[in-house]
Amino acid sequence: MTESKIHIDEAISRISTTLIQHGETIQTLKKTLEAFPLPDNTQFNTFRDETQQELRNLESKLTATIAAKSVLWPEITNNTPLNWSQFVSRFLAQLHSLIRVAQQEQEWSECKQQDNETINEFVVRLRSIWLEQRVDEQQADLIKHLFCKMRPDMLNIMSASRSSTLNEIITEAQHVEEILYLRNKELRLRQNTRNKSSINGHNPASLMSIPTRACNSSKNTSPTSTTQANSTCWRCYETGHYAPNYPLNDSRRTFDSFDNNTEPLPPRPKNN
Repeated sequence: MTESKIHIDEAISRISTTLIQHGETIQTLKKTLEAFPLPDNTQFNTFRDETQQELRNLESKLTATIAAKSVLWPEITNNTPLNWSQFVSRFLAQLHSLIRVAQQEQEWSECKQQDNETINEFVVRLRSIWLEQRVDEQQADLIKHLFCKMRPDMLNIMSASRSSTLNEIITEAQHVEEILYLRNKELRLRQNTRNKSSINGHNPASLMSIPTRACNSSKNTSPTSTTQANSTCWRCYETGHYAPNYPLNDSRRTFDSFDNNTEPLPPRPKNN
């Protein structure tokens, strides 16, 4: 008995109709189970949960099948694959479109280490793109790409060569990151000091511009004259002396013969 052959278009149409019907049935069963009240029966609850899980698995398979059918529909209707290898190649060709290839090339060209990105983060990001887009390359090629896409300030300090292993390059790059971090921290501290000095109106370099002789003379100057000039007498309210050294003190003053009209100042009343 010979088997009757069905055209590929008719077969796909039947499969599509069956999938749609099963999909509608699954949705109806899910809604019914979700709306069904939960009785106090552990066995029934377990059966209900298992049924919902099976429905979710079947729905996932149907969704994937429908998606593959929609992608492969033009290829299958125009040129039916003869074997499994042709089917796989055509399926992958549908996924790798020209737009996707252009997006991958742009992503690869823009994959460079950022200023705030550590070497570990950058290696992980670069390697993920490299595995996807450079399938035929080896780890030595990845090291070359790493040197080309690293930050220039790190490359200027690093002494590792391209013949080094990936782990050696990462280890040295981590030490360089620490050096750059400490250097930037010191620069920030200096900048903050300069900003505070300019706000307070003080020039930190002014002390350095003073000659050495002037500095020594200022250090050797006795503060006695300054203190004496700023002293104030509470008897006469004059500067230059204190009250015990008051020149017209009654206990020590003697009147000259020619100063008959001069009388001592009255004592200052004490505050109660």
